Amino acid sequence: MNKKILCTFLAIAPFFANADLVALDDSVLSNATGEGLGIVLEDFVFNVDDAVTTVTGIKSSSPDGGITDGRDVTVDWTEFYVMGEGSQNGTVETPGQIGSLAHPLVLETLPGSAFASIGDDIALLQLRSGEYTYALENTDKYAKWARYQECVYGQAGCTNANDAVTAIESIVSRLTSEKNTLEGFYNGQMVSLESGINSDIASQIVPQQEVVATQQAEIAPAYDTMEAAWTASGEGVVLGQKYENCGLFGTSECTTGTKGTYNDRVDDYLAEVDDYNVAERELARRYQETLDSNGNSLIKRLRDYESYRSLCGDVEASNSCANGLVAIREGDREDVNNVAVQLSAGYSRRAGLDIGSKFKFTVYDEDKGAYREDFMDIDMKGVTLDGSYVKLWSRDNELNAELRLNLYAKELNIGTCGSACSTQALQDSATLFMDNFYLSLSLGYGEVQPLKFSVTADGNFQLELSGVDSTNYEDFYDNAQKSYLYVGNIQLGNATAAANSLGSLTVDGLRATYLKVTSHDL
Repeated sequence: MNKKILCTFLAIAPFFANADLVALDDSVLSNATGEGLGIVLEDFVFNVDDAVTTVTGIKSSSPDGGITDGRDVTVDWTEFYVMGEGSQNGTVETPGQIGSLAHPLVLETLPGSAFASIGDDIALLQLRSGEYTYALENTDKYAKWARYQECVYGQAGCTNANDAVTAIESIVSRLTSEKNTLEGFYNGQMVSLESGINSDIASQIVPQQEVVATQQAEIAPAYDTMEAAWTASGEGVVLGQKYENCGLFGTSECTTGTKGTYNDRVDDYLAEVDDYNVAERELARRYQETLDSNGNSLIKRLRDYESYRSLCGDVEASNSCANGLVAIREGDREDVNNVAVQLSAGYSRRAGLDIGSKFKFTVYDEDKGAYREDFMDIDMKGVTLDGSYVKLWSRDNELNAELRLNLYAKELNIGTCGSACSTQALQDSATLFMDNFYLSLSLGYGEVQPLKFSVTADGNFQLELSGVDSTNYEDFYDNAQKSYLYVGNIQLGNATAAANSLGSLTVDGLRATYLKVTSHDL
């Protein structure tokens, strides 16, 4: 095993004061009083050469003749590296940097009162990465720019930083046009639109919804009664169909006895279903035919209102449009413009890290009747993590946490071919390439919804997010950070062949109201 840390700086400063970070020796560092510990790793290289970590004792579901419940599965961790950007998948030991004297990793203790979502009666431990205000260096802002740029800057065909500006301007223009069209249609009276909808719903929709609910509630008892009568009749027909041509003279037994009773219950059930359908049709009619003074149906006004809410957020008399998509994309435009200006001026973004691992899985193949080897090779290039943090505190003998992970990678490649791929073409054919990968993951929101770590009675680990209810949901939805995932280009096979592209992926505005993950014995 070859581990290299070429140079390490530890720096400490009271982070509540306006003091500069300076390098300290061990004697000074030992006098630290807990204001916070700044960590900087410069010229950093970590590489495991020819060292293998093997995990055994795992059983698959493949039978082996009854000797055990399954076949052995062996996992070999054959490679792990963290280097500077440009390491060529860890083959060239390129020094990297984690943090800087101006933006170190910080380990600190803080009072709960430092955060609005955490009680002031406890202290917490926080590890956070540096956060850059300069747009080009700020990972979140740069990732937004990359989203609209739709290519990895500096690569062939991706040298005009203003392509992202053109794209975001087009989006803002389209959204603004949609907003203006809606405001123009309703003469700018969006508050009146909202109040008119609410009035019509209260007077026309809610009463009919109650009728629908009443009719729907009567269907299940009628069905149960019909089913009981069907059983008593001997189940001589399909449930829901009536007996016909019964008895010696045709229909006499269809109107008397158990068969007659069942036929009556079928009529009762079908009458309840018909009443329900009539009520539903009346509800639909009211949506279509409840008109405002200008002849606009309630369903049209609802659709327009929801579109406007999406574009502008809360409806206000000023029509400020402060919280919806228009404002969000305008904010994106500012960040995109700032990054583009700095790139166009010749400034370059700091180098990130290259991180990679390789795994080999030895598993039994039932079809071949022999063991086979599967591989997974993960390589990330140009990784930055600024703006990330984890907060830890204890409450009621439980370990609580809040996590924010901002991970940007210029490239993230996952290969599955292993030693069988003797050429670059074969390796590419079994690799999933992802460009401009950005994950902004938020788990937990203070004590409203802490991320809880625990151990079950049988020794398994458990991670849980819960706690959002009728008393705190407004705080959660107003203030809890959302998660975001963007991948600029997903490609299976040769990364230079456009025909292999699967397109881009965006997941925006994601929150977890409930999550529970538990480990299990294999």
